[in-house]
Amino acid sequence: MKNEKTILYLLTFVWFCSIVDFLLLLPLGTSFMQLYKIEPREYSWLIAAYSISGGISAFAAAFYVDKFDRKHVLLVAFFLFGVGSNLCSFAHNFEFMFFARLFTGMFGGLLGGVTIAIVSDMVPFERRGKAMGILNLGFGLASILGIPFAIFISEHLDIFAPFRIIGILSMLLIIPLYIIIPNFNKHINKEPVSLHMITSILKNRNIQNALLFAFFLVLGHFMFISFINPYLVDNLGFDIADTKWMYVVGGLSVTLTSPRIGKFVDTLGKLKSFQVMIVLSFIPILLISHLEEASITLALFICAFMFIFNSGRMIAAQTLITGAATEEQRGRFLVIRSSIFELSEGCAAAIGGMILTHNKTTGKLENYHIIGYIAVALGLLCIYLARRIVIKSE
Repeated sequence: MKNEKTILYLLTFVWFCSIVDFLLLLPLGTSFMQLYKIEPREYSWLIAAYSISGGISAFAAAFYVDKFDRKHVLLVAFFLFGVGSNLCSFAHNFEFMFFARLFTGMFGGLLGGVTIAIVSDMVPFERRGKAMGILNLGFGLASILGIPFAIFISEHLDIFAPFRIIGILSMLLIIPLYIIIPNFNKHINKEPVSLHMITSILKNRNIQNALLFAFFLVLGHFMFISFINPYLVDNLGFDIADTKWMYVVGGLSVTLTSPRIGKFVDTLGKLKSFQVMIVLSFIPILLISHLEEASITLALFICAFMFIFNSGRMIAAQTLITGAATEEQRGRFLVIRSSIFELSEGCAAAIGGMILTHNKTTGKLENYHIIGYIAVALGLLCIYLARRIVIKSE
């Protein structure tokens, strides 16, 4: 397709904005807990609000997403996502922030499904690993530029300023998206919307395996990553300002390796590369969750490998998942997949908040190592489920 790379990089910037907005609560977690005078459990619900709202809205979208041009769905969802980010910048109490995260997630939840649907429509399966690697640069850039800049801005302006900037950037990006991205309407289904359209997909055993795989993959990853920043601050004694280097180093590692990992996935095969990456990701997860003291250099070194292997397994997994549905099922399936991702992130934050406790005497988070063990166990389950996915769309 003409302008394929330009479209991919535009979609990457959409991911950049949505990922920065979503991740902002993680490096600023300790600050928000102090500002709102809340415990880890209440903080976890701020994270979960975005994901659960996004999951519900993405599932609802499965009923109508194939009735509209994917470009139009993307533009509307991204604009309202920007409105939500601006709302977060006015959330001076816990209740308003909870509402703002629900609103933002309602539209942010659509972005993952519709962007991957556009990429899947545009790029054939044999080259899709490389395309997913480019799309995954959004995470690397968010970590290198977005999160450190957000921490810097929050220190020199106020804690809400990063949300305001993301909201404005998102609205400005609507202009090039409208001009450059072509219409994607060959998939449009003129049949009346019905529950049968969704249940016919959900009854498919192969799709069930793909959705279970997606749910448990994100559950293990996000349960661990949601609390890594408070863990580094409260347990290892790092300054909040120092933790931005974790995102810089991790993001730089992802940016440098994602395109190469995408090619590796296409060459070795989606399943084999996923198995390699997820087993390697267990090493930094177990190391970090058992650290009792460490220099910032050692912590950054371990975190860099965690970012690389987690990113690698997601590239392989995303590519594998896109092939689980036929071309006719793809739009609805990928929006449902997005819904599963969002709901899994919400569940992960809520479960992690229940497992972790704050020792009021020492000020440290307890039971983080248990979350590390759960993440590894869920990763092993994902290897089993990945082997059961049959590629239908190539």
